[in-house]
Amino acid sequence: MSRDKKPVPGSPDSQQEEMTVVVIKFKGGAESMQKGFEAVNNAIAALGPSHAGHQRTIVQRTTAQIVPPPANGKVIDAEVEEPAEETRHPEEEAIASETANDGKPKKPLPPQQEFLSDFNLTPAGVPAWKEFAAEKDPQAENDKFLVASLWIQTHGGADPFTGNHLFTCFRAMEWKTQVDMIQPLRQLKSKKSYYENPSRGKWKLTGIGIDAAKAIVKK
Repeated sequence: MSRDKKPVPGSPDSQQEEMTVVVIKFKGGAESMQKGFEAVNNAIAALGPSHAGHQRTIVQRTTAQIVPPPANGKVIDAEVEEPAEETRHPEEEAIASETANDGKPKKPLPPQQEFLSDFNLTPAGVPAWKEFAAEKDPQAENDKFLVASLWIQTHGGADPFTGNHLFTCFRAMEWKTQVDMIQPLRQLKSKKSYYENPSRGKWKLTGIGIDAAKAIVKK
């Protein structure tokens, strides 16, 4: 019958060491880091030495990597596309701009577009803008944008066109303008696919958008 051998005192089997490795990462200023180290060391000291007397605790201090901000203080995306739809309607934006955080009245924001004095609203051989708009006589806000877009694209010689063209047509008819004349186009693009955005700042009616604009008639 075999008997289990007990480790002989002084042999390698009788000497076992216990090692606990604790890796702690701190992040903060120099003062916060120092307080953290002191708290960890106090906690370790409170535990006392291990029963084997061979416990070693290693606390490693690492420096947090600090990424400096861009020189101009802004992060610039490589590519920025026209948003499909804004979170707030332009009228809501205008109301918000007229009232400051403290409730005091604030001057409304100026329009983002400008009047094109050299944009010909009476080109030869085609209906003039005012005549075209009067014949259609759009009443709804979106209808006004569709009618203006149709004239600009088919008679105004701007295909695609910009918000400045729309702003000029609205001013000529004394229609109410918006701070951002492109906002309704974004909404009609997203909800009805009436518009497309071939390049940044450039817009045009799609096939179904042209049909929708042509269907607007004076009531």
